[in-house]
Amino acid sequence: MKRSVTINDIADHAGVSRSTVSLVLRGNPRISDDTRERVRHSIRELGYTYNRNAANLRSQTSQAIGLIINDLRNPFFTELTASIEEAADARGYFVYLVQSRESPERQNRLVQSLVEHGVAGMIICPATGTDRDLFDRLHLQKTPVCIAVRPWPDERFDFSGPDNFRAGQLAVDALVAQGHRRIAFLGGERGNPSRDDRLAGYFSALQKNGLRFDDALTVASRPTRTSGIDDLEQVLALADPPTAALCYNDFVAISVMHGLRRHGLEPGRDMALIGFDGMPEAEMSHPTLSTILLDAESVGSNAAALLMNRIANPEAAPSRWIETPKLILRESIGTAPDRGTAAL
Repeated sequence: MKRSVTINDIADHAGVSRSTVSLVLRGNPRISDDTRERVRHSIRELGYTYNRNAANLRSQTSQAIGLIINDLRNPFFTELTASIEEAADARGYFVYLVQSRESPERQNRLVQSLVEHGVAGMIICPATGTDRDLFDRLHLQKTPVCIAVRPWPDERFDFSGPDNFRAGQLAVDALVAQGHRRIAFLGGERGNPSRDDRLAGYFSALQKNGLRFDDALTVASRPTRTSGIDDLEQVLALADPPTAALCYNDFVAISVMHGLRRHGLEPGRDMALIGFDGMPEAEMSHPTLSTILLDAESVGSNAAALLMNRIANPEAAPSRWIETPKLILRESIGTAPDRGTAAL
């Protein structure tokens, strides 16, 4: 029977040490390109297959991390995932990607499954309604975790995400500067930490600008590609409808555009709109959509870096990376029609 090729065989063939071969197999970036290519050439020549599971068992480590996001169809999470995967790959890790679909129960099952598969750590974007018990268990199990995107009131874990409170303030200030006084907030589920923070920023900016808060102008819903149409119906039915709206994300904002046209109204002219996320589609909508850029790429790469550091230094103090939002004004910002004010 033909003998299996070993790491020692690779080392002899490539003229390097056994430890160098091991570092190449684990994707260690400290190895020079020339040495890495020689080792890979020997692997191809000798027909060696690396058994990563066996290596992990020997070292009691895993080169896999888990990533739990809410909805991969949302371009924000697609960009976030890509940046996390790229950052993890640079450190020799690969990513198990799963979706909670905003279900805390499904999220709990996914977390348990990832733990059972022996991942080295997890990046979690908490589903709306997540129970604190989930993170209590992860902390008790000493599982390295970075919470991403949605802030979670738990100082025991690393966090990477945007400043949603400031994002809400920026959006309202921009609309007030255009002359708007009746400003709605459309979409997002109650209990969603990102929505809660954006709504708090919205309320803060209304107060700062001397505008009255009207609860009828805030509509909660699970954001989808069409939910903005229903959200819009509620505020258009008011005796004094808004002239502008903050939309929970860019998907909702584009949906609201369709809803306006059903009523013979034109986005940007008859109602100003600002979304959140900064997805590429915002540049191609008609009119082009004003948005608050939350920089998914930076949030993702920093989440990966925080998790890698946590895996390497499990006793280090928790860190937080807060991404500063950026206002991008486009055609949908509009100018307020002359309908008086609702200022105090």
